[in-house]
Amino acid sequence: MIPSGADALDFGAGSLRESFDLAVRGFNVTSIDLSAELLASYKSDYNWPGNGTTHQIIAAENLTEGLAKVGGKKFDLVTCFDVLEHLADPSEILRELRDRMNDGAKVFITVPNGRSLFEIAWSIDLKIAMATKRYLRPGEPHLQRNSPEKWQEIIRNSGFQIIRHEMAIGFFANTAVALVQLPLTLGGRILRKMGIKVDAEAMAERICSGRRMAMIDKLDRKTKRLLFPLYGWNLFVATPAR
Repeated sequence: MIPSGADALDFGAGSLRESFDLAVRGFNVTSIDLSAELLASYKSDYNWPGNGTTHQIIAAENLTEGLAKVGGKKFDLVTCFDVLEHLADPSEILRELRDRMNDGAKVFITVPNGRSLFEIAWSIDLKIAMATKRYLRPGEPHLQRNSPEKWQEIIRNSGFQIIRHEMAIGFFANTAVALVQLPLTLGGRILRKMGIKVDAEAMAERICSGRRMAMIDKLDRKTKRLLFPLYGWNLFVATPAR
């Protein structure tokens, strides 16, 4: 529905994966994130298309400042993937994004489901880190742990109409991986403090093999209607409410 040649904003662009995909599809892309050095490094990893599209990188100390650098430019498409959960006030950013979108523009948003075991565990870990003053990299922790209904409320109250809401990463698959990965991550952290090296991630991958996860995925597909609110991730498509 959004024609090639339109202007797209990849907000919280990270590795520039979506920026590159949008450029290949014929969009003129503006990418915003925090580190100019990292963005430049990521950009060199791709073979950018010679299809006449433009790609602008904007780096700033925080995302609000990055948006300010856009000036009066407006966009037909905005991607906001895995960003809002890291912000103290996602509504503030959503309102800023809305003001930079043309009439009929779309925003694609992905955010975690705060009811999932991963999010509950990370919320506890954040509280422990704050209590023990453990260093956390800026932008790393999830500051929001919202249910799907709460995310809907935040998006609507920020001036958007939700066109589509889907849930991804099934309840059983997400929970099974969490039950394996979380204890291994904690155990690996303790062992490293004792000077013992262990590859917890590789161990988790061996336990949660493709064959095992495919079997669990079949169960998720059969129970999706019942367990939809407990899936791991929210996918939203929204448009500014005028």
